Amino acid sequence: MQQEHTAGLHGDWLQFMILTTKLELPPLPADTMDRPRLSLQRKELFRSKVTLLTAPAGSGKSTLLGSWVRNEAVHAASVCLDDKDQDPLQFWLYIIHALDRVREGLCGDVLPHFLQRYPIDPRSALILLLNRVAQANQQALLILDDYHAVTQPEIHEQMQYFIENLPLSIHLVLSSRTYPPFKLEKLRLRGELKHFTLQELAFTTEEGIEFCQEIMQLDIAGEDARCWVQQTEGWAAGLKLLALSHAWGADSLVSPSTSLSREDHGQPGERTISDYLLEEVFQRQSPEMQQFLLRTAITRRMNNSLCQVLSDMQEAPHLLRQLEKEHLFLVPLDRERHWYRYHHLFSAFLKRELARYGTEQVNDLHALAALWYEQQGYPAEALDHYILGQHMQDAARLLEELFAHFIMGEWWTLRRYFDVLPLEIVKARPKLYMSYLFLVAREMPYGQMVKQLDELEHVIRVHLQGQLEPEIIGYLLQVICVMRAYMAYLNRDLDGLTHYLVSYIDQGYPDDIAFQYMDYDRRESMRLRSFHGVNGYLRRAEACFGAITERWLAEHAYVTSYYGVGYGEILMEQDRLSEAVSYADRALEVALQIKVAALLVPAYVLKARLELTLGRPEEGMKLLQQVTGLLSVKDMDYWQPALEAHQHRILLEVSPVESAQTILVKPAGEGSMAAETSCDQIFHSMVRIRAMIVLEHYDFAQEELGRIRNQAEERDWLTEQVECALLESIMLQKQGFTDASVAALSRALVLGGPEGYIRSFVAEGEQIRRLLQDYLYLRRTKAIQDDGVKMAYVKQLLSAFARDKRARGLSSVGEAKLDTKEVGLSPMEQKIFGYIAEGLTSKQIAVEFGISPGTVNTHIRRVFAKLGASSRTHAVQIAEQRGLL
Repeated sequence: MQQEHTAGLHGDWLQFMILTTKLELPPLPADTMDRPRLSLQRKELFRSKVTLLTAPAGSGKSTLLGSWVRNEAVHAASVCLDDKDQDPLQFWLYIIHALDRVREGLCGDVLPHFLQRYPIDPRSALILLLNRVAQANQQALLILDDYHAVTQPEIHEQMQYFIENLPLSIHLVLSSRTYPPFKLEKLRLRGELKHFTLQELAFTTEEGIEFCQEIMQLDIAGEDARCWVQQTEGWAAGLKLLALSHAWGADSLVSPSTSLSREDHGQPGERTISDYLLEEVFQRQSPEMQQFLLRTAITRRMNNSLCQVLSDMQEAPHLLRQLEKEHLFLVPLDRERHWYRYHHLFSAFLKRELARYGTEQVNDLHALAALWYEQQGYPAEALDHYILGQHMQDAARLLEELFAHFIMGEWWTLRRYFDVLPLEIVKARPKLYMSYLFLVAREMPYGQMVKQLDELEHVIRVHLQGQLEPEIIGYLLQVICVMRAYMAYLNRDLDGLTHYLVSYIDQGYPDDIAFQYMDYDRRESMRLRSFHGVNGYLRRAEACFGAITERWLAEHAYVTSYYGVGYGEILMEQDRLSEAVSYADRALEVALQIKVAALLVPAYVLKARLELTLGRPEEGMKLLQQVTGLLSVKDMDYWQPALEAHQHRILLEVSPVESAQTILVKPAGEGSMAAETSCDQIFHSMVRIRAMIVLEHYDFAQEELGRIRNQAEERDWLTEQVECALLESIMLQKQGFTDASVAALSRALVLGGPEGYIRSFVAEGEQIRRLLQDYLYLRRTKAIQDDGVKMAYVKQLLSAFARDKRARGLSSVGEAKLDTKEVGLSPMEQKIFGYIAEGLTSKQIAVEFGISPGTVNTHIRRVFAKLGASSRTHAVQIAEQRGLL
């Protein structure tokens, strides 16, 4: 497909629908007259918060806006709206892209997080945008032209909130034919609202005379021009129509006593005098020009090439230039004058004229436009023309081809097209129908969707056998299976997800990217924390991820890497490190083949975390740096914060104080202020808390921990709850609050014990190990209440600490030699030694077993001999290092 600088398909799904021509105000037309009383108002703009321009079409609103931004000292972000801009998310994407032109880097900073938050909590996404825009001190205009085209109440509600919280550095300018549905009374009372109406925009008598005589270069008396201004009430478009009519010798059409009605004055179906004047202007054109005007009126924008196709005239470029030269209501859309549109008044008139030739001819023109747009790489506009021209089969064909591109983010676009395509046409294309079901799965109740899939599968298996090719039947059944898996995923039915994904591979799966991204909107660096229905619960995660990974492990598929990473995370948390490394390697191997960032980043992150666990932090850093070289600029914009957080987590282990200072130099991200945050953003916050603890900023750390803990509890995120309790325990111990520290550790054990959490405890190091020993002693001596934590679990954790020391090579040479020696403790000696490790005296141990203290001492001496220990403390140290506790 051809790519152009102005718009179209650029290989980036976000650019799939963003037309950059809508981000520029049209250049000032050649017949623009400078009106100092209005152009000088530019200097007053920033003294108010909002400026409104409300006046009928053709009143000069866009021309005035253009004169304001023509001054190079004005930094202006513009969006030219139209009736297609009814989806709230797309509306804000245009605003973000426009603001990016005056707030460099805004798209990169905001878009990934905005897209993630908006479907869940639009206000949270707007907070993110407002906070980021507020960081700049430079004054800028945000211009929304033709706001009357927007009709969705949801957009108006969000704009109201946006206006109320608009940063001081941004001044909003709204141009509309009608007063927008906002509550602006407070702004008006505070003097923060400036309002221009037709009365201010209308030509004065002096301006009208100058326009006719100097700009339009008409040889008329000043009194005639004065009469025209009175007839049009200074309405710019009406004055221009009279001037054009006079230039072609039709000045008698309107008598001095006749008032020229504006577009909004007439009743529905009533022709205004402006209609007659437009018709007069049209009829004065050559037959060739009339044909050109009518046949090009069907499209929202046009260029030389498209005009040649629609008009079937090689001289189309010449005719475009002629229209512009004669000031005939042609509006350039870019500075290069590559794209044009007709003035709204003239466009509406031409479409009414074209309708007289019949629907068939109009539909044929839409087909020509659609084919041209499709070939040039503008699929959204092509689809619009196919639909407007009632070419639904072509629309269905194109939508089927594009579904995989749309599915990566443009749900609003897909829904708009499916809403207008007849369902019978959609159903006639099996793949498209499955795409449709895939789209509406989020909106349909689980039971209803399952029932619909059951009925569809019955039709395919019973009624379509013999009517469709076997490979098509197989494809449909495969997609139904993955649809069932997707519905299970959305409804947190992990058993169903496991069953259908295993069934999916058993019956074969299509190489169709559209149905491999069921988790596309959960792009997080750690599966265990973020996956639907798992949320850090190891047992349910293992039952799901383990079964899926085992069945898909040999496949080079998205599922293999996605769930392989999750299973590797589970194994790492269970301290099954060699197995975790094996699955991490396989997940990374597949991710490198598929080359999708949502697979690459989690796989590399898992590998880096394992390297840190194995005592090789430098290797972990290399891996995180390596993945950045594999990502596109757009992907890096999204993943950079998460990757940076994981790098900081490793550096805190290598050089705690220096790294902590570096981490806290940067302000907290906007995500910490939002109502809805991702797991990666929580992880980033936890890294900052660790830095605060290192630097002994305990008050700030305690406040942040409380905020994170509340969010984790509300959303039932188990890993974060365990981590919060562990960090709180460490922080309290550092401050000397031993009892409170043990209580926090107890919470971590209560949370992590039933799920078998190990690595989260071991990763916190020596301080948690000592606290675990204290906890074990306090429980044995009944100094603290029984909290339900199994003592065997605590001993398992202490053994894991010992294994970790060995794995990191921290044992002495003498102890390493002992490690090869068979200890051979008897069951009684093992039990007694357990009590020794807990700090009990011989007398206390004797009470536990109902034997004499002398017998206990005999057992202790035997243990010392087998371990080669000289004291109780020495024996405990050896046992920890050798994993005997």
